[in-house]
Amino acid sequence: MSCSFLAVSCLMDVAAHAQQIRNQRDDLKILSDDFDDASTLKQWSRIYQTEQSNADQLEQFDIAKTKPGWMVMMPYSSTWYKDYRGVLAYKEIKGDFVVTSRIRVAQRGGDGAPRSNYSLAGLMIRTPRDVTPQTWKPGGENYIFLSLGAANRPGSFQFEVKTTLNSRSTLAVTNAGTPVAIIQIARIGNDFILLKKTPEGNWNVHQRYRRADMPDQLQVGLTVYTDYSTASRLKAPQQNTQVIRNGRPDLVAGFDYVHFQRPDVPTSLQGKSFSNPAEVSDSQLLQFLGEQAQ
Repeated sequence: MSCSFLAVSCLMDVAAHAQQIRNQRDDLKILSDDFDDASTLKQWSRIYQTEQSNADQLEQFDIAKTKPGWMVMMPYSSTWYKDYRGVLAYKEIKGDFVVTSRIRVAQRGGDGAPRSNYSLAGLMIRTPRDVTPQTWKPGGENYIFLSLGAANRPGSFQFEVKTTLNSRSTLAVTNAGTPVAIIQIARIGNDFILLKKTPEGNWNVHQRYRRADMPDQLQVGLTVYTDYSTASRLKAPQQNTQVIRNGRPDLVAGFDYVHFQRPDVPTSLQGKSFSNPAEVSDSQLLQFLGEQAQ
């Protein structure tokens, strides 16, 4: 394809053609879900089924039924912390990826922030485990997530970011001030970049982690959890394998879409440590992540 110097329309065609080629090369886009078709629910794996606990900790789970164009999850009391395992609906991804979702959270029966502690919804990536309740052992949880909801201040919208290595969880909570946010996680080699955007704000890098322990293939998807006070009264093996029906769960989460794609890393940044701000700045990350990778 060739263009004359002043052929603006031809240049636009070249750009469109280049984008089409990139899309054709991106094998992950087919995994994306805009939640317009209820039948795509079966394309999402559930961790309780994979690990054979037979305890579905979601009271409500549907696509385009409760709210057209949305996936909706309403969990029973459950949590992710140390050896505690909660809800995860996921797809298995090999290699580098970017996953993005627009998420809305609310308390049950209203629009306010959840009123039970650690009631949030977000994106999660996790190392698969080949376990059943009979073969489960402590110390095997490895994951990262960024979520929106109410954490240590019930009734207030907050973000929670957490990294867990061999069931040792490290978390940080910050103010969100909104029930809606776009959340994104990118994997580039052993580096994981977590980003967010609120309706009134710009895209920003929320956290970075280097996780050399994580394998090539990960579980990548959506998590919800609520009412840590009740869930933590049980020991982890019990919480992980039963449905708590007498707790105080207070979360309804909606996911507008989930988009998967490969990261388009600029040539000038290839080979650098993306978890190190001294090597790759936030502004350099935002040149190909955030708005550029939805």
